[in-house]
Amino acid sequence: MAAEFQLGDYILVQDGRTLEIFHRGLSESSRYHVAFLGVDVQPHGDGFKVRLGARRGDDQVIGGVRLRMNQEEFARFGDFIALAIAARDGVSSRNESASL
Repeated sequence: MAAEFQLGDYILVQDGRTLEIFHRGLSESSRYHVAFLGVDVQPHGDGFKVRLGARRGDDQVIGGVRLRMNQEEFARFGDFIALAIAARDGVSSRNESASL
């Protein structure tokens, strides 16, 4: 079953081993296999800047989208993205924690 996260004009859908990013104003979406998924999180004021895209090496994310989130949105995002990270890393999201 697919999981969804909505933030502003974006809807992120994680379905099995695929993460897809939809934007309200665009006819195309971006799709990433979780094996190639990169997530970069940086504190920003009282919230966070998050970049989702293709992982290059251990510390670089290219392409994708940049999202700004407050604390509450980031907490929901953390629960959502844990599913994709668990699929990427081959762990159970219920039994083991995975880091962004």
